[in-house]
Amino acid sequence: MLNIYRIDHIGQVVPDLDQQVTLLEALFGFRRKRNWENRGEGCRGVLLELPASWCQRWEVLAPLSQDSQYQAFLDNLKGPGLHHVAVQVTDPAAANKHLKALGVAFQEGERWIDAAFAPPQGPTGLTLRLFAPPVLATCGDDGKPQPAIEAAPAAGPNLGIVAIEQVGQAHPDRDGLARWCEQAVGMREVYRTREGEHPDMATMVLTIPGTQMHWELISPVGKESFVQRFLDKRGAGIAHVTFEVRDYEQAMAAAEYHGVPTINLHEGETDGAKWRDWFIHPKHTGGFLVQLFWEERPGVWSRSDKIPAPR
Repeated sequence: MLNIYRIDHIGQVVPDLDQQVTLLEALFGFRRKRNWENRGEGCRGVLLELPASWCQRWEVLAPLSQDSQYQAFLDNLKGPGLHHVAVQVTDPAAANKHLKALGVAFQEGERWIDAAFAPPQGPTGLTLRLFAPPVLATCGDDGKPQPAIEAAPAAGPNLGIVAIEQVGQAHPDRDGLARWCEQAVGMREVYRTREGEHPDMATMVLTIPGTQMHWELISPVGKESFVQRFLDKRGAGIAHVTFEVRDYEQAMAAAEYHGVPTINLHEGETDGAKWRDWFIHPKHTGGFLVQLFWEERPGVWSRSDKIPAPR
């Protein structure tokens, strides 16, 4: 089993680096930590952090040339999207051995291992990027002192994000993928939607060892399911990322200020505490579906949206 020490960052690939970073700073409230250009890897990159979170980070990459692997990624998806989830492991040699035993495709570089995160006999689309201490050469960090980057002045309100709560992965078989996730990295199921609960999808929520995040598996129900359309286009990749916001009114005001529409609002109440969740379409985020949620008291949204109250 891969021993995950922590999830380090989520990596996104876009054609226009500066435009995407501006969006993440202005609307999402992320703060730039490091810029770099690496001709050997064929990319420019920016590392950002979620200021109110528990050391959660976001990476944006853009190709430097047409023969870059990141340009191939954009061409394959016909646009921007989420490329990898980077995790720190305790032993890279043991990780290499385990990946071979799992039979998944992986590529070992000087600074990390990129592995397909799905059973080898099914569709792939999500890359798990593995690295280990004391090698810190990820996200442009070559061990050398980094010049300080002054925070850009705030251009209006932001969403007030305080955490990445979960990553949602689309796959045709949630049960098969869940068994594989437990075998691969020790994830454990905490909840699943009941048969027929949703007309076009079935979901399952897993814990991720060593982290405060959850992993959601989303499978299609029926040929017309939006999940099936996602799988046909992008494979078994990240379907959405869920962020917790500090204040619902602030988040909605920020979206309106920046001209970003929100969709599919759900709201409810659990044990007298209110909660809401809603979405932002990928065309307004640089290629990935965003789910936002707010809860009046810790735990009521997760329980309401994912884990039903005891009967």
